[in-house]
Amino acid sequence: MNRKKLLLIAVLMVGLLAFVACGDDAEGDTSGMYTDGTYTGTGQGYGGELEVEVTIENDEITGIEVVSHQETEGLGDAAFDDVISQIIENQSTDDVEAVSGATESSNAVIDAVNDALEDARAE
Repeated sequence: MNRKKLLLIAVLMVGLLAFVACGDDAEGDTSGMYTDGTYTGTGQGYGGELEVEVTIENDEITGIEVVSHQETEGLGDAAFDDVISQIIENQSTDDVEAVSGATESSNAVIDAVNDALEDARAE
């Protein structure tokens, strides 16, 4: 290849790299994702339906409360606390680990929070 072609390829690669690096990161941008308020969601647990209330303030999940459930006392409560802490810390239900021995209860909380967040999404 001659020098002009190599130089042109190098300039195009640098330009492409700069374009990609400065592009809009829509996937990582969560500003304006949620509308402030308290939203209710449901999920199916081991013992039946589980209901949560999710509070959104300034586009962040600030609180999650299990309003009703039919899960095993003690076992379900431990799952609720751990899963809720993970969701609030991560600001997402992604990568939340289920509590060993209470997988269905854990998944019910995750599903219920996702259900509530669907209603909270800003349009």
